[in-house]
Amino acid sequence: MPEPGGGAEAGAGRRRRLLCLTAHPDDESFSPGASLARYASEGVEVTVVCATRGQAGKPGDPPLCSRQELPQVREAELRAACRELGVARVYVLDYEDGRLDRIPAGHLEADLAGWMERVDPDVVLTFPPGGISGHRDHQVLSRAVERAFHQVLAPAGRARLYYFTLPAAVYRLNGLGAPPHPLDAAVTTVVDARPWAGRKRAALARHRTQHRSVERAFGGFPPPPSPRLGWEFFYRAWPALPPGLPPHPRAVAAAAEAPAEVREAVARAVEFGLFGGAADRPDQGGVAGSDRAAARTAANEGSGAGSS
Repeated sequence: MPEPGGGAEAGAGRRRRLLCLTAHPDDESFSPGASLARYASEGVEVTVVCATRGQAGKPGDPPLCSRQELPQVREAELRAACRELGVARVYVLDYEDGRLDRIPAGHLEADLAGWMERVDPDVVLTFPPGGISGHRDHQVLSRAVERAFHQVLAPAGRARLYYFTLPAAVYRLNGLGAPPHPLDAAVTTVVDARPWAGRKRAALARHRTQHRSVERAFGGFPPPPSPRLGWEFFYRAWPALPPGLPPHPRAVAAAAEAPAEVREAVARAVEFGLFGGAADRPDQGGVAGSDRAAARTAANEGSGAGSS
């Protein structure tokens, strides 16, 4: 397990930290993979914690392993995918795929809170309330992460909680139907990870048992090159952004280079990156500052999370 984080007291030399909490092997590559690769390459300490070994998934078509071997195979696929993304900190919990909603109340939340305490992240990523695909495990994990975040990290007023989301146009293009929850298609934040799109493709290709899912979502296995793979979208759940913010100037400028199906989502994003530092938003002072004050104000008002 990782060593406990030093928090704000660790001083100016403390590396930025990102914690990605997922339900199944492959979740880390499908939604935020290019962003994880980007931030890992920039020196951010990226940690992926996966709740299950994906034992309820398919072993491939035709099968690449037996049903009994699938949990071990999928865990190995997860670790191989994270190596492609440059993520060295990968932890797999012992929950059963497809049964997260049967865990005793508070147990998953407490487990996730423990990981937040150990990692002490600046940014937490997880599923939106509807789970993007509507998968029950995704939805249960989203709620548990949000509760744990407000127990452990929100009171300090430093960390951010983001949902990885898909613009509504992508739902339509991929034949996904309506988003399971309005926030599943909400976008406050865009990450331009185009130089890391190849790493995302390589990571997805490591999930060989899930090749049918990759084919459906990305048009082939291995996924063919696509200009859309390097653009990833998020909704900032905490601290909530004030209404009426204008689009970020760098997002507006970058939209001209984005594929047509995501161009509008890029152009409307009010954040350009997840950390708000010099590389992401040069006109703001990082994760602290105004965000910290906003978090304290919201906490004092008893407002809770910004969404769900």
